[in-house]
Amino acid sequence: MLNSNEIRKLLEELPLEGSFIQKVTEHDYHSFTFSLFSKSEKAWLMYFEIGTSSQHFCRTSVMRKKSGRTQRFTQYLRANVVGSRIMSVEQVEGERVFCMTLSHTGITRRLYFRYFSGAGANVIVTDDDNIILELLMRRPRRGEERGMAYIQPEAKAWDEEHFPVREYDGDSFNSYIDRFYREADQREQREDALSALEGQREKELSALSAQIRDVRTRIEKSAGYMSYKETGDILSSSSHLLKAGMDSVTLDDFSGGSVTVQLDPTLSPSGNISSYYQKYKRGQRIHENAVQELRQLEDRLEERTRYYDRLLGGDESSLTELKGAVARPSQNDRRQTSGPGLRFESQGFAIIVGRNAKENDSILRSVARSNDTWLHVRDFAGGYVIIKGKKDKSIPLDVLLDAGSLAIHYSRAKGRSKVDLYYTLVKHLRRIKDGRTGLVTPTQEKNLCITVDEERLKRLLLSGKEDAK
Repeated sequence: MLNSNEIRKLLEELPLEGSFIQKVTEHDYHSFTFSLFSKSEKAWLMYFEIGTSSQHFCRTSVMRKKSGRTQRFTQYLRANVVGSRIMSVEQVEGERVFCMTLSHTGITRRLYFRYFSGAGANVIVTDDDNIILELLMRRPRRGEERGMAYIQPEAKAWDEEHFPVREYDGDSFNSYIDRFYREADQREQREDALSALEGQREKELSALSAQIRDVRTRIEKSAGYMSYKETGDILSSSSHLLKAGMDSVTLDDFSGGSVTVQLDPTLSPSGNISSYYQKYKRGQRIHENAVQELRQLEDRLEERTRYYDRLLGGDESSLTELKGAVARPSQNDRRQTSGPGLRFESQGFAIIVGRNAKENDSILRSVARSNDTWLHVRDFAGGYVIIKGKKDKSIPLDVLLDAGSLAIHYSRAKGRSKVDLYYTLVKHLRRIKDGRTGLVTPTQEKNLCITVDEERLKRLLLSGKEDAK
């Protein structure tokens, strides 16, 4: 923070008197730049930052990033101060306050810069009688509001012993202050980016690790799929012993022993044989897909670990790269975080969860398509869950279980161990005439009963994305 003698030194170096204010560029709520022009210096820039822990002003050679929004004070400056000529600049003796007297189309205005700490900092525009016209920060309790009289602080003796001008290098004190605070700002931004990246790393790698554990569990559970084929082969080789209506049969197996096979009494002998072969094929598909998914997830975990280790492992990464790694998600992430509700992913399928009636309605109107799948818990209030459909791809059971688990978590059924749900395609939903917002009735629905798996839910919540609205 600048002291009174440093402010005096900065002002002494600046060609302010006679310069014209040509443009105001806002950077954020606390900072802006004047683009000025003088006969001696031609075009030059002056940066102001006020109300922060690093508040200062100085001549600068760098135009900071422009703000995406324009606040009221900047709009006033553009309408009433741009085009003004700076007639004089006066600092209150011994104080961190100075005033620019401006003239524009015959109208005189005063622009006060007060570099006090805390709530005392402000930029104030007054008329020639010191009646406040506009302020950067309105503070009625301090008598700082439009239409009030601005009270200038009393002068003090200059105290160079207690408030010396810091030692500096370079051509001028202005260039030193500009470089000092820009470098400090970059260090702070770097620390913020590293901190954000650490949190992002922990969340992403934890989510991948949870997915890997979940897939390994699926591999273990599906590893016995060959037994279905063996049972099918045994039934096929002894099909003459099978009768309709049997619920079990004991047969010789291929190792010389015997085995009792459970049958479905509602199926024919050939139907029971076919059923075991179908279970074998389905189990084989689930197992092979899980093995492939595990390989991809492990590769992804290794790649992302190397990526974060490189970014966080030293000073080689530039600030631009660090900020980009935090601020710019991948194309897939952008797709996942756009729109209302919470976004999740399961085996490449996007899952969208509404949290209230308004979001449910918005999801159905703006996000869901006819061939997407809709889920909801039975007998409890809760959010709608949408599984985005994929062309020529059916939804795997595990994806359905993931979506169902989320539906339970975001409903009044949360905390129960076993919950009934139903699901159908979005095109089979019917809106209720004059019903509440988002209220629909499903048709052609199917039932689903889920036993809540805390590990599954934890993995999903770690990978979830919430909209920025």
